[in-house]
Amino acid sequence: SEVLQSILKAGVDELLRSEKYTASWEALSPREQEVTALICMGYSSYEIANILCISYDTVRTHSKHIYVKFNLKRKELREALKDWRFAEWWDSSHPS
Repeated sequence: SEVLQSILKAGVDELLRSEKYTASWEALSPREQEVTALICMGYSSYEIANILCISYDTVRTHSKHIYVKFNLKRKELREALKDWRFAEWWDSSHPS
């Protein structure tokens, strides 16, 4: 009984966390979503600036806003969203 309750609690906690992150994602501007996706795909701020044709400082500003909206640091953000399919999202929203 205790094991089952523990498993159920973990599932509910994960669902709530997922909903929180989805709400945070939806609160991002389109450019912030791009930066988030690229961060989670493993790109550095310099690489992101290059890909998006914006300055490094602009990437840093967007990143700061993203971390505040998610209430996470860069490494925590990557970990929290590791199962999101950013490469597929990027490819579908940025056709060659």
